[in-house]
Amino acid sequence: MDENTDYLLKCREAVEKKLAWGDPSGWQHQDFENLGDRIFESTGVVLSASTLKRIWGKVQYNSKPNLSTLDALARFIGYANWRTFTAAQVSPKEPVPQQKTRRTGKLVIWLLLVAAGAILIGFALVTKTSKKLTYHAVRFSSRPVTRGVPNTVVFEYDARQSNADSVFIQQSWDPKRRFSVDKNRHTYTSTYYMPGVYKAKLVLNDSIVKEHDLIIESDGWMGALRHEPAPVYVTDRLQHIPGQTGIGQQDLDDLNLEQGKAAPVLMLANVNRNFDTHSNNFLLSMELQNTYKGTNSPCLHTNILVLGTDGYLLIPLGKPGCAGELNMMLGEKAVEGSTNDLSALGVDFIKPAQLQCNVRNQQIQIMVNGRAAYTGRFEKDIGRIVGIQVNFSGTGFIRNFQLKAAE
Repeated sequence: MDENTDYLLKCREAVEKKLAWGDPSGWQHQDFENLGDRIFESTGVVLSASTLKRIWGKVQYNSKPNLSTLDALARFIGYANWRTFTAAQVSPKEPVPQQKTRRTGKLVIWLLLVAAGAILIGFALVTKTSKKLTYHAVRFSSRPVTRGVPNTVVFEYDARQSNADSVFIQQSWDPKRRFSVDKNRHTYTSTYYMPGVYKAKLVLNDSIVKEHDLIIESDGWMGALRHEPAPVYVTDRLQHIPGQTGIGQQDLDDLNLEQGKAAPVLMLANVNRNFDTHSNNFLLSMELQNTYKGTNSPCLHTNILVLGTDGYLLIPLGKPGCAGELNMMLGEKAVEGSTNDLSALGVDFIKPAQLQCNVRNQQIQIMVNGRAAYTGRFEKDIGRIVGIQVNFSGTGFIRNFQLKAAE
């Protein structure tokens, strides 16, 4: 095992520890989709499920991961980049050979027999106690109590007519947001801190039996800085300049937050179930500028998300020299900067960048500063548009926002 492979294994272990999803040998494709979403939420970088499956050895791939992928993984576990992560590791050492111990043939045979017996007993117990899940007349619904965030959602459920030993309500795709509920009760409440489209799920034992879209609206444009355990809202600071939405460096300094190694992430969102625009025919336009002055965000990553009932579009912008790190998502289609020329999405942010996204007749065209940055097929839309979110690595603002049906 070479040094780079050892570092990658340590990085994987750190990711697995952070997720607490159990043994990765049992992860399915959806788990890697979910991990990609988690990485995007934390870093603003899109890594596809196929890329992550290669990292975890689920797909045979001889080439080494590119640096932008490694940087994103390192940032996800709290480091500024891959180089910082590797520098923080203890240099790998050759394992010290263990002294061989002599065992008699009889002892080895006896141990094998004991192990075999334990396996047979365990198998018999599992077979005896396992049962097939049965259910009918299961009910599951949800209701936000207000508009805006934070927002409490009241879940109503009925799983009494099932043989399930355990019942869970899962707030979204994230298994960490899964909570055990009393099978004989009917109500459970949960708090959502950010607007968006969530997939609420009713889980019996380990099977998802009911799920539905849950839309948390924002009551107009809102702003928040990503923070644990809850975001820091900055909505009251957004309108310093008429016609602009965002915050600047002074606002960030005034908040006096502990920023750690990574740059803060400013999230601006406007989620409204009544946008009345479908993703198969729309025009989105805005001006935006990343204004961050910190040294821990050299690329000034800025991501624009179009949120739909069946997925999302992600349009990335960043410094021109970072074009290889820009990864775009068009519903289920990933367009990675490492294998596509996305250099036209590079902007210097010295002045506001003009962005336009036009979808019509299953074609998508993205324009940046009047120049065609990407044109291609968009055969599988993301359903009805219910929101827009802009994530700045650092600080920034948007203005002249417009969303309407394409003419």
